Amino acid sequence: MDWDRVVAALERHALAPGDAVGKRREWEHVLTFTVGDYGYEARPADWLIGQAAWVDAAVRVVADRFMDNFAITYGLLFTGDQDLFLNDPAAIRELGRGLGAEVDPLAYAEVLAELYSGEHIDRSTVLPFSATGGHRAGALVRDRAQFAAEYEWVDPALVSAPAVRGDGGGVELEFCSVHYFLTETKSAVDVLQWTVVGGGGRPASWVRRYLARGVERPYRVG
Repeated sequence: MDWDRVVAALERHALAPGDAVGKRREWEHVLTFTVGDYGYEARPADWLIGQAAWVDAAVRVVADRFMDNFAITYGLLFTGDQDLFLNDPAAIRELGRGLGAEVDPLAYAEVLAELYSGEHIDRSTVLPFSATGGHRAGALVRDRAQFAAEYEWVDPALVSAPAVRGDGGGVELEFCSVHYFLTETKSAVDVLQWTVVGGGGRPASWVRRYLARGVERPYRVG
């Protein structure tokens, strides 16, 4: 992994002017550094979109302030001499032009679910907060059985598996996502349903709605 390129992309897209990168350490598959009060860790992302032939590398970067609900996830795709900042809504809408062709709809849903399941997604740079640096900021619901196993305190009838209609001439994609977070005394989830349309040369657009908000995990005794 070309970590210099990753740092340069973060400096261009995510860091503020004058932010100094310090305490940098790198290995083949991990880069760590600090910026102010945040510790950054970058790793190759396990997203499906990273397997696309046109993608050279997909990178997940977590900026952790080591406080509950204060770890920020950034996503980067590298292709040729270009990079795509996945926290930029305009960039990810443009990526949706390829839905059903060079962009697999399920791979697109996976990225949206992780980076856009937070409350505020109407900014020029979306900041998806996760419960801790070890948790994902959001997750795609792949099927009810998986959802029920991971979130046993939430009614699985709320969710459904992803559904794709259309082809390279245009795609409609429906899926559900989960945002896990910590409350003062417990953990909780929001559950969202998405409808995405795009492809056929059209940028993606989406509508999302909450199926459930702040469903707290009950205490278990014994």
